[in-house]
Amino acid sequence: MLCTGHAGLSDRFARRALVLDIAVLALTGWLVALAFIEPRLNFSLTPFGLDPQLWIGLLATGAFLLTIVQITMNWKGRSDAHKHAMGIYAGVKREAGYLLVSDSEPDQDACARVLARYDIASGSTVSIPEREFLRQKRRHRSKVELSRFLDSHPSASIHLTRIKFWIRDNFQDGGKS
Repeated sequence: MLCTGHAGLSDRFARRALVLDIAVLALTGWLVALAFIEPRLNFSLTPFGLDPQLWIGLLATGAFLLTIVQITMNWKGRSDAHKHAMGIYAGVKREAGYLLVSDSEPDQDACARVLARYDIASGSTVSIPEREFLRQKRRHRSKVELSRFLDSHPSASIHLTRIKFWIRDNFQDGGKS
């Protein structure tokens, strides 16, 4: 579940960072276009019939404010931190999986090694915020159930299956599964 949660948070923060980067680039690109063209052409690049000087000021202010948001929120850094945590937890999960599928009974040292790696991962990575925990748990459980369903129904539409599960879990059996 921790792998799914950290991967989801990493993806979310990466999307936010990308949207913010594109917005800043678009605003600053428009500003550059207005700064280096013939002043009479500024009227064609200025919407709503605004004065070009006012529009340039509004674009600059918007770019400045979005840059402040970019610095303050640090979505790229948060995405990287969750991606790193996901990688560490995936390594622990992989090692535990090797122990579980081995033909012999896992020895005490091997189990202790996996638990030690888990403890290190828990202590050295960013955590999933408390307010996000249930959302990420729901995401993980839905992913697991969808994956199991696709094992026996490989051609099923993922989107329609999610809708089917959502209707089943929220309306048909009172939320009991």
